[in-house]
Amino acid sequence: MDTKTYLQQIERLDRKIQNKFAEIEQLKTMATSISVAQKDINVQTFSDKDRMGSAVSKIVDLESEANEIICEFLEKRSIIIHQIDGISDTNMYHILFNRYVMMKDLGTISVEMGYSFKQVCRIHGNALKEFEHLYGERYLKCV
Repeated sequence: MDTKTYLQQIERLDRKIQNKFAEIEQLKTMATSISVAQKDINVQTFSDKDRMGSAVSKIVDLESEANEIICEFLEKRSIIIHQIDGISDTNMYHILFNRYVMMKDLGTISVEMGYSFKQVCRIHGNALKEFEHLYGERYLKCV
């Protein structure tokens, strides 16, 4: 895994959490619209007779998965923030923190810092090299 991919884990996990909650919300909406089958009708089907129960079970499973992802997100975020804190150059630190923790694009960061986009890209590249120099041995061999 390269340095950018390593640092982007925070954003990827954040998106996975958002997607999981969207999936849960969609299932909840579907569950509230499930109608109860009338017992008078004697139709043989192979569908799930307890659709509400199945929907609730799926929601509980998804919420459990979301909680696992949240725990992983918090752990990785904490580690990466601690590592970024180890960057001594203020501009490099600022760019890495805003790009990978605050999830801002380099254009936004350049405007906030009052630097040209090209200058921010140059500092970002140097910051990635510095980060890799300091911490690369911990993640470069990971797949």
